[in-house]
Amino acid sequence: MASAPAAPQLPAARQLAWLLCQDAEKRSAEDQALVAQLQQYTELTHVQQLVQQGMAMIRQRQAADLDAWLQAYQASPSVELQNFVDVLQRDYAAVKAALTLPWSNGPVEGHINRLKLIKRSGYGRMQLDLLRQRVLYDAA
Repeated sequence: MASAPAAPQLPAARQLAWLLCQDAEKRSAEDQALVAQLQQYTELTHVQQLVQQGMAMIRQRQAADLDAWLQAYQASPSVELQNFVDVLQRDYAAVKAALTLPWSNGPVEGHINRLKLIKRSGYGRMQLDLLRQRVLYDAA
């Protein structure tokens, strides 16, 4: 009597999320094989479709599709997706503005990240004078 094939071992949540967000052409052969095994999970396939729709909506800045996308997430059987929608609904105006307005705070966030990296490299010994010199030296 043959036993049923064992379900594949799922990777960690972050690795799985990254794997499902990647385009199929960019995946390695090993990742492609894992995704093929994971296709037996219908809920996971549904989540992957919703995530890819959301990524396309964000990249193409289609604010008109936001409400339908949020409703599809809310109707999903995944509790995690429902919680994600709840968080987005709390700040709906900001999410809508991010999809409609042309401005981005990306450059500001990049500078903040660079400053924090410089500060952390001082291991807590860096006072304001030394930090200022270090930032000016790196900018030159």
